[in-house]
Amino acid sequence: MDIFGQLGINTTAAFQFVLFAIALIFLSKVVFAPYAHALDERQRRTKGGEDLALEYQNKSVELQTEYETKTRDLNSQIKGIVDAAKSQANKDYEVLVAKARSESEQLVQSNRTKITSAVQAATSELKAQTSAVAMAITTKLLK
Repeated sequence: MDIFGQLGINTTAAFQFVLFAIALIFLSKVVFAPYAHALDERQRRTKGGEDLALEYQNKSVELQTEYETKTRDLNSQIKGIVDAAKSQANKDYEVLVAKARSESEQLVQSNRTKITSAVQAATSELKAQTSAVAMAITTKLLK
């Protein structure tokens, strides 16, 4: 024990060591153990929360992919419907334009026929009146 005395360690150090050991055991049981247990519980719950968050994130990615796929499908269906409607409208337009052209050609032809017959009638009437007009002019000039 003489070595302890030469190092300056006496019974006070032993009492301090015993008090330290008692305080350490007390704090370990009363403070550190519940804190460690609470920390483990928090990490366990956080780990579950992280897994849940990761699961929700993966599910949201899947839903977004599904949404984009359905949107593309719907857009292609809408495009098909619009294209079909445009095609049908163009066909209807062509049919109506062709019908209007044929009707206008018939009207023009019938009007040409009427005008031609009216011109021929007027020409024959003028030819018939030419001799009478010539006689009337001659009579007036000779009088």
